[in-house]
Amino acid sequence: MTIQPESVPEIRGVLDRSALQSYVNGHVHIGEIIREVADEDNVAVAIPAAALAEAHADNSGDDHARKLLVLVTTLPGTTVLNLDREVAGSMAGAVRLTHGDLSRAHAVWTANKYRALLFTTEPGDVKSLVPSNNIIAISTEERVTGLREPTAGSSMSQ
Repeated sequence: MTIQPESVPEIRGVLDRSALQSYVNGHVHIGEIIREVADEDNVAVAIPAAALAEAHADNSGDDHARKLLVLVTTLPGTTVLNLDREVAGSMAGAVRLTHGDLSRAHAVWTANKYRALLFTTEPGDVKSLVPSNNIIAISTEERVTGLREPTAGSSMSQ
């Protein structure tokens, strides 16, 4: 299947593996970013396939986390960027600069190619690879709460 140029969204942001892990851990920031982008036409937050694969590997024993990773790829405002033969050749320099870290290389290469913001919880690891004004540090502190059933004996009103 060939994608027509008019159907390719403008990439405004890139989620690296650490940002995907933050999403899986219930931190609200990634959902907020995606929601803002989804409000615009033909704009997306990119999820590099290599970062998605590593996030799946990191969560291989957690079915709930893996379901969340599948979910994030289907949300309006997100698009998964494949690692095909053209991209593989183009990002070779990024692979070298990241010492073989394909996940980080794919995210860094994508952010640089599209001049997009790179969302990460590991800004220090990419500071020499992406322009500093394009690196957005994601906090790992704020979590979504109240999504699970209260445990026995707990009271919601005091």
